[in-house]
Amino acid sequence: MKQFGILVLLCFALPVNAQSFIGQINYGKSVIHYQIKLTQTANRTNAFFSSVAMNAYEIPCQNTTFEKDTLAFYVVSDYYTYAYQYHKQNKNLKGHLKVYANEDERLLDTFETELIQENSTERDAVNKQEVSFTSNGLKLYGTVWKPQKSKQMGLVFVTSSQGNDRSGANTEASYFTKLGYTVFNYDKRGTGKSEGNWQSATLEELCSDDSTAIRYFAKITKLPLAKIGIKGSSQGGIKIPYILTKIPELNFGISVSCPSGTLLESDLNHWKNMHLDRIGPKNIALALRVQKAAYDFLAGNISYKQMNAITNTYAHHDWFKYIYIPEENIQKDAKLNFSGLPYFKKITQPILIVQGLSDNVIPKNSHNLIAKALQQSASNTHDILTLENTTHAMTYLDQEFPYFQTLSPNYLPAIAKWLNTIENQ
Repeated sequence: MKQFGILVLLCFALPVNAQSFIGQINYGKSVIHYQIKLTQTANRTNAFFSSVAMNAYEIPCQNTTFEKDTLAFYVVSDYYTYAYQYHKQNKNLKGHLKVYANEDERLLDTFETELIQENSTERDAVNKQEVSFTSNGLKLYGTVWKPQKSKQMGLVFVTSSQGNDRSGANTEASYFTKLGYTVFNYDKRGTGKSEGNWQSATLEELCSDDSTAIRYFAKITKLPLAKIGIKGSSQGGIKIPYILTKIPELNFGISVSCPSGTLLESDLNHWKNMHLDRIGPKNIALALRVQKAAYDFLAGNISYKQMNAITNTYAHHDWFKYIYIPEENIQKDAKLNFSGLPYFKKITQPILIVQGLSDNVIPKNSHNLIAKALQQSASNTHDILTLENTTHAMTYLDQEFPYFQTLSPNYLPAIAKWLNTIENQ
């Protein structure tokens, strides 16, 4: 279940017309808040689940029954099954959540929860407009999020890695829109509805799409570039300084989970952290050398023959089974050679760097090296935000309650506080 560790999925045959409910799950000293939106189409009720804490926005419901005022539903993640049952009480619903282990179907815990009907006007604060624009001959699709009370400030989410579409940024888009920002996110080329192929594109080409998206957003919202900021995570984070240098009029940048070196170095660091326990500290340096050769071939830095000369030398080692060896005709990926570090030295705008201290993808000292680069820049405001027990995806490692994957509690509030500081400068 990408983007969230739990979904509260429900749907029941009540005569509803855009009703909303709020609920919460209590565990220890922590609370997870969620919202359910119900809509009616013909004789069918549709339900959608949202939770900022769980990085979920209007997820459609499924696997649900409602009989004699009893609502039951469940959802299955990689490791757990979440079973819900509610009983109708006036306009509200009260019930419990049971968490089961998928491996042996063992009941792990039970929690009480309820849904309380919400004032619909509070839920209608965000208006969305579906749009399309052309970049490098490709038709790309996105969403403009419009607040009820606008700050006359804009925020554009640049695209991230792999085949992720705009839905991955929907929760944050909604969050910042409710703070008064007009927001834009879009499907990267080759994802969602957008045309093209992200795999064969260079990082500079993807940044060109981002720049086109920013200028298109400025045009249709009539917001000047000086009132617009950009935000990106992981591969999106490494693009932030590059785009800021290409569009110096932009107001600010927020770079999340950004490696200090190349994407290849980041991928290699992730591979090391994933395999260190299996390979062992005595062999990991040699194994890294072999894996780097494979990544260098994938990045187009060495030939297939050169890669084989290195990998074949160590093929007899037991740890070699953990090495990823690409096929000779694989699509090369020059994006792996890109580093944002030189561009951090060139920016002039305010920038916030966010890194989780439990991130096993990028090197641990990335935020320190980026901070040193920023000291050489003309930016008067460059801040570093580090978050304890926080992963590359900004999720929080909660040992007290491991069943749900939630965002680090200080992640979005800290960014909102930083943005207030920028506005008041």
